[in-house]
Amino acid sequence: MRRIFLAGIALMAFTVTPASLAQVQVAPDLSVFAEYNDDSNMVIDHEGWSVILRGIVLNVPPMDRDPERTRPVQTGTRINTANTTRYRHESNRIVYHVMNDEYREGITFLREDLEALPSQIGGLDRLNRDEQLAYWFNLYNVTIIEQTMLNYPVRWINRMEAYGTDENVFDAKILEVEGQRLSLNDIRHGIVYANWDDPRVMYGFFNGSVGSPELRRSAYTGAGIWQQLDATAREFVNALRGVEVSQRELRVSEAYDEARVLFPDFETDLRAHLLRFANEETAEQLRDDRPVAATVSDWQVADMINGSRRCTGVAGPSTMASYAFGSDPQSQPTGVVANCATMPTNAAILMSAVRERRIELLNEGRYGEVFTIDLPTLDTGSSTDADASETADEDGTE
Repeated sequence: MRRIFLAGIALMAFTVTPASLAQVQVAPDLSVFAEYNDDSNMVIDHEGWSVILRGIVLNVPPMDRDPERTRPVQTGTRINTANTTRYRHESNRIVYHVMNDEYREGITFLREDLEALPSQIGGLDRLNRDEQLAYWFNLYNVTIIEQTMLNYPVRWINRMEAYGTDENVFDAKILEVEGQRLSLNDIRHGIVYANWDDPRVMYGFFNGSVGSPELRRSAYTGAGIWQQLDATAREFVNALRGVEVSQRELRVSEAYDEARVLFPDFETDLRAHLLRFANEETAEQLRDDRPVAATVSDWQVADMINGSRRCTGVAGPSTMASYAFGSDPQSQPTGVVANCATMPTNAAILMSAVRERRIELLNEGRYGEVFTIDLPTLDTGSSTDADASETADEDGTE
């Protein structure tokens, strides 16, 4: 078996050259990405992306199907920069506000490496279909993380422009693969949705928001891609941001409408798909013959503090200007805002919900995909805190 390693994916310091210098918009020839070689034994090693993901992603355990109530603003102010949607405690989060230079530069270098890889191996058509699919997912996801990172702090992903341009981040031609200028929408709709007719592929794309299928803490791989997509599908289908039932209709995520091409007979095919991944509680709600409405969305950034410019959240006085970080870029992020005595309010509320849900799952004997990261705070009078800790379930699965 021939294994292709992405050279230099490890976290290293490089000059940031944003993937956002959009050039003249020219329609790409997406047909060049339709060919593949299923006899190929060429394998791309994406471990470098997994290393980065394990350092920047807070794995939020699956919540129950009771919607969160809108939280009132704090006494003394009407300003509330927190996410107050019903889905605010769902979905994995990226700790943008504590990412140090090694992570930021490593992510940019990885995106550049992924762009260059097809030309280095003689074209993506030398890969089999599963390796190609993993490649597209990882390139898409690292790019949306990079773009959010470069624009951060940002609150609404669907309003975000590609860095250095005045174009929407999903429409701008910010990537170049095999000589073709591509947008994120080109990858999702023009390449993957056009060439794979399995609805599960929709779950491989993380769009940077809370309402998206979540970003996992490991890269997609050709060998494990369908198991990974199954796991992501189960989380999303059984989350309120994926499927929420009202008295009159079956409300589902807008992501299903965006992937409508994968469900030819939309309502019938979608119901069958959802039942495939539904747990008992969700399946019971799906059995009622309510009309489908793809109206569920939450485009707020999937981070710890909802893109707030105030380090203590809704009422904090300090701007996020300086950071303290651990020395090892491959360990969990230990950075906290150096001039803030406590964890940002929004982050503390989310972490409280994560811990409470984890205890519930452990008490119920349900382990599955449960990881948490304890983000440190600064004690009064101290300049640093202990390294962040990660707690995994007994079997260590992700």
